[in-house]
Amino acid sequence: MRVDGEFRGTLSGDEAREALARATALDAAQSDAVAVSRLREAAVEAGIKVEALDRAVAEVLEHSANRERAPRWVRLGLFGVVDRAGAMVFYWLFVVMSLVVPTYLLLAPGRATFGQRLVAAVGIAVFTGYSVWSTARAVRWADRHGWDKLR
Repeated sequence: MRVDGEFRGTLSGDEAREALARATALDAAQSDAVAVSRLREAAVEAGIKVEALDRAVAEVLEHSANRERAPRWVRLGLFGVVDRAGAMVFYWLFVVMSLVVPTYLLLAPGRATFGQRLVAAVGIAVFTGYSVWSTARAVRWADRHGWDKLR
């Protein structure tokens, strides 16, 4: 019940936790950072044990550390790819290209000499071979550490 602009009465344990969590979220949204000492003071005033706050802060910091982004080489190797299925499309595209394009360059008649076609075929084979290797390596990293770190 509201009396003189203030709420009076009691809340259940779940309601109290929900109200405190929402108040904390609203307060944190108004500022860029909140000092842990300020959180500790608020917790003590709210009747929350300091040990519980310290454990919650440690869990939040651990969760934040786990949300780190993927290394640059992984983001570059999977540029524009958002999930494993998309990565595998590119992987198999590079595999097919590494086989088909050099073969075509060597066997197709044209104005270029055989030496020129050989150089082009080797260049394409090296590029696509590196692409297969780097994509597989980046996919393996994302499988181990989480695809969400690409975002």
